[in-house]
Amino acid sequence: MSDCGGSCSTCTDGECRDRLPPGMLRVYDLDQEVADGILVYAEVYKADGSWRLHPAVPGLVGKAAELTTGRVFAVIFGPAELKPLYEALFSYGVDTLYHMRDPKAVYSPEPYADASADLCRRVLPAAFLLPATPQGREVAPMIAARLDAGLTADCTSIEADGRTLMMTRPALGGNISATIAASGFPQMATIRPGTFPDPVPEAGRKGTVVSLVLRGSGREVREVRAVEGTEDVSEAKVLISLGNGVRRRESVDAAFRIAALIGATVSCSRAMADRGWLPHSRQVGQSGKTVSPDLYIAFGISGSVQHMAGVRAKRIVSVNRDPDAPMNSSADKAIIGDADAVLRSMLRSLEEGLDGGVDLS
Repeated sequence: MSDCGGSCSTCTDGECRDRLPPGMLRVYDLDQEVADGILVYAEVYKADGSWRLHPAVPGLVGKAAELTTGRVFAVIFGPAELKPLYEALFSYGVDTLYHMRDPKAVYSPEPYADASADLCRRVLPAAFLLPATPQGREVAPMIAARLDAGLTADCTSIEADGRTLMMTRPALGGNISATIAASGFPQMATIRPGTFPDPVPEAGRKGTVVSLVLRGSGREVREVRAVEGTEDVSEAKVLISLGNGVRRRESVDAAFRIAALIGATVSCSRAMADRGWLPHSRQVGQSGKTVSPDLYIAFGISGSVQHMAGVRAKRIVSVNRDPDAPMNSSADKAIIGDADAVLRSMLRSLEEGLDGGVDLS
């Protein structure tokens, strides 16, 4: 028998009686004192012929490094062409990177979940964090089921009390925020993209890479189709956001035309989504998405606590007829006026190429 050094559950007097790799437990019990560090699901995508980290990943890695005194692990799925991403992950705070080699380079939830669960059993992390992207939201509950672990989904904040994570998410239809602590390990959570700022990269920082072959599930993915006509507001650099103060239906069309002219994306408050004028996928706030644009232009949004819980903008411009609206206090610049009228004026100025108009500088 192989000698594991007395670290597995079947060892007696230093002699291993089970054919297991060194350090592996026969019964994978993660609810134990040795669970330490944080594992991050480093989602990638391909655009313009090159592989890139999902924009949510740097902030998630940075937060993991902030929360733990142990190691920061990351798992990445894809072909050998992902190697150029190693340096960026190490610079953000990853200590050990597990590359699950997938020559097909096609996302497949079951093999990804199997490999992630096996990795948790191998490294025994205290927590496993995933971005709350469509991919993360699909694969996270599958991983949790394989590990018999708890999962707190769609978190807007996480903090640590020792090895215990305090995970905050919307509850009761977004009317309150609930802070949840898991009762066992690994503690799992999906985090809204844009929740954490990107860390400052540490140039030249090194780490360890472990390359493993991804096992298939026996199923074959024949085709992957992108859904047309959708925009992810959480990735936008400039947002035109519409609220209850927008009273004319044609103002929504005006907002989209303005967005096309200035390279922005249209988002909204819950009131606008509940009215049915915009889909809930564009909703910003506690019960919507968390956004971190360079510029957030709020038309007719009051600025409630629930809405501002999802806004991490570098700069905010508020357009509201109520001078006492909370959004005006949060804004870098407040325009006191009717949201519909300002939208019409802004569109007219942009289309006619006139000087003046609405000054957002």
